Amino acid sequence: MERRRKVTLSGIWGGIYPMLLYTCMQLGTSAVYGIVLAVSALRADTGYADMESYILDRAAEHTMTILLVSMLLSIPIFAWLYSCDVQKKKRAGWNEDWFPLTEGMLLWTAVGCAALALFCNGVISLLPLAQWSDSYEEVSETLYSGNIWIRIAGVAFFGPAVEELVMRGLLYQRFRTMMRPMAAILWSSLAFGIFHGNIVQGVYAFLVGLFFAWLMEHSQRILVPMVGHMAANLFVLLLEDGNLLEVIYGSVPMFLTITMVSGIVFLCCFRIIKELK
Repeated sequence: MERRRKVTLSGIWGGIYPMLLYTCMQLGTSAVYGIVLAVSALRADTGYADMESYILDRAAEHTMTILLVSMLLSIPIFAWLYSCDVQKKKRAGWNEDWFPLTEGMLLWTAVGCAALALFCNGVISLLPLAQWSDSYEEVSETLYSGNIWIRIAGVAFFGPAVEELVMRGLLYQRFRTMMRPMAAILWSSLAFGIFHGNIVQGVYAFLVGLFFAWLMEHSQRILVPMVGHMAANLFVLLLEDGNLLEVIYGSVPMFLTITMVSGIVFLCCFRIIKELK
């Protein structure tokens, strides 16, 4: 018999604060970088009329690097918190239905999540969401410009790793101790969408977050949604970097065909993954 605690403010806070802590880690890393830039500006002739312009310009050039550093600093912290939660649940006798983790499971997860990412991008492109979000273009420019290896490391590997630890490993799992699976999946996915800070990425994150949370519930292994998240981000990043998304969206027949095919591939992978347990 599954045991759940009552929903309390302290329980909700316990799920949400890791997300806020990660945000503080990002802001703290940016602040430290700003201080370093200010000190270097005082020691040298920057050629800028004021220090603020110099700091903002330099920070904009290295935004992805700053985010990558914050990810690397955050992963050990949230991995430790997740490990503590797992041990605490085991001591409390929480009944987790584990299943063997195989290469096939991870492969179907990766393919399914990549297909889901392409499908969701296609659906969102049909909606006028970008018109309602001034920050979306700035975020996109940051994610899809600069050194490709830094972007791959941040967007496709370390970013998904820390986000899965925070969102599914901590937030979802802590909500799950108080809620039924569907409620925890919905609320954690909503938080994941809000975390992204703009309506375009928020809607996308909510949609893919539903599947990531389901993967966590289905497998009870953080590695599964983590691999799926990495595959989805890497796939979209490579498509964007190769200008393939522009090619796809530039032709209505091609766009509709690829969007429908990606949706079908996702549903097939979902069925296969569901039957693996």
